[in-house]
Amino acid sequence: ATQGIRVYGMTLAGHNGSPEALLQNGRKQWLTSVETGLAQLARYPQVFVAGLSMGGVLSLLVAIRYPKNISGVIALSTPTRFTGGWQIRAVPLARYFITWFYPLQNLNFNDPKVQAEVLQQARLRDPNATIDFSDAQTVAAIKQMIRIPIPAIAELFRLTDQCRRQLGKLRSPLLIIQSKRDQTVNPDCAFELYRLTEGASPKSLFWLTQSDHVITTGPERKEVYQYSID
Repeated sequence: ATQGIRVYGMTLAGHNGSPEALLQNGRKQWLTSVETGLAQLARYPQVFVAGLSMGGVLSLLVAIRYPKNISGVIALSTPTRFTGGWQIRAVPLARYFITWFYPLQNLNFNDPKVQAEVLQQARLRDPNATIDFSDAQTVAAIKQMIRIPIPAIAELFRLTDQCRRQLGKLRSPLLIIQSKRDQTVNPDCAFELYRLTEGASPKSLFWLTQSDHVITTGPERKEVYQYSID
C-alpha cells in the first residue's frame, strides 16, 4: 500500500481466530471467500492475487478459474503436496475419529532452540513477552494453546491435490517465492509448482535462505515485498 498499490486483504471462512469455526468450513467455503473478494475488485483494470501457504493454493485456483480477471499470481511458501510418515497418510481417515491436533504437544521445551522459536512467535504478538520454561504449568498451557482441527487439515490436503491437478491450466504470470529453510512446506514444492505451471508466462522462482515458513514476517520480509513489487 505504501507503494501506491491498493491492497485488499480478505478473511477466509472459518479464519476468524476461533479453531471451532474451522470445523464448520472447508475448501468450498474458502474458495467462495476468495471469489467474493475477487468480485469486490471487478472495477479495477489489473488485479494481482497473492497468498501464503494455503493462500497461495487458493490464489492459483482462482487464477485458473478466472484467467481474464487476474493479471498475475504471487505464490508464497505454497505447497503442491504434503509428504511424510503414517501420520500424514492417516489424516483423511483420522478426520472422522479425532477432532484436534496439537502441534506443540511433542516438542521438547528443554531444547534452547525450541524455547527461542516459541518466544519469537510470542513476541510477534507482544514484543515484551517473557516465558518461564522452567514452570511445568506454563509449558503445559503452551502445549494446549495451539490446536488445529484435523478435518481442516484434511480439507487442506484435498484442496492442494485439487490445485496440483489443474496447474497445467494456469496462464497468468507467476511469481514463486520459497525459503530453503521452510519447515512446514517442503521446499521441493517450489520446483514442482514451477514445473507443472508450464502455461504460465512469464514466471519466476526466487529463493530465500534465512526464513522459515511465514516469509512475510521473517528476516527476509523486505526481499519478499521487493520481489512482489518488481
